[in-house]
Amino acid sequence: MNLKLLFSLLSLMIALALGCKKEPVIQPDTLQPEYQLPQGNQPYDNKILDFYKKYGTYILYKFNDKDFQWNISANILYAADPGDQDYIAQSLEMMDKKLFSFYTEPFLKLSLPYKILLSSRIRRVVAPDTLATPVNAVSTFSHFTFGQASPRLGNLTEQELTVMKNELHIAYWKQAVITKKVELPDLFIAATDYGMVQDYNKNEYGVFTYSYGMTASDDFLDYITAIVSHTAEELEATIFLPENDPQGRFKFKYNAVINYYKAKYNLDLQAIGNSK
Repeated sequence: MNLKLLFSLLSLMIALALGCKKEPVIQPDTLQPEYQLPQGNQPYDNKILDFYKKYGTYILYKFNDKDFQWNISANILYAADPGDQDYIAQSLEMMDKKLFSFYTEPFLKLSLPYKILLSSRIRRVVAPDTLATPVNAVSTFSHFTFGQASPRLGNLTEQELTVMKNELHIAYWKQAVITKKVELPDLFIAATDYGMVQDYNKNEYGVFTYSYGMTASDDFLDYITAIVSHTAEELEATIFLPENDPQGRFKFKYNAVINYYKAKYNLDLQAIGNSK
């Protein structure tokens, strides 16, 4: 073998050896969770952690203004203080009793927000200020916030507890609807041509509150408000009266809502309003 051929073979072997050398494995960056649970070491922290493992929803009683106020593109018109840690256990029990107990587990897994904040006080930051009477609940695209995690919780009257229950459900459905986690009944959507609705004829279309450019979602949330805030008897004695419901549209759309969620999710929404 001549020298030129030998050098060629050696060069080829070296090139092959270098080509077969293993490249270091690139490890992807580890994404850290946005929030860390548990936030403390109290017995209720275990309950919060179990809730997260079951539903994938954070329950936070330590949070900042950004966690509460930022809503995709702007701040909401409320401010909230972190929850009083002496009243977190009572707050969790109250939400179980007044809110979660009315919904099935599959529906909760479908509709729960990314995070639930427990606040000792929620108030509006524009007039009229609600410093004297804190807001019970607020929701946005990313969270639902309970506003009574404070000593006031144990001093609420029966009437105040009923109002709180109503507002919890209204805020809960608002976040579920605006994030499209829960679909609206097709029969409800098809029942109203919102381009034809005006303030003077809204009752004929079964619309509670007219607003320019309103959508089926706006209308639907008004129905949720009516359902969770009134007993069936109260609805029959007021909203469904012929003088208020001349075309029977309120009753028709009410039934569309009640029947749809009962059939699809085994939910009795009227039971919420009946529970005074």
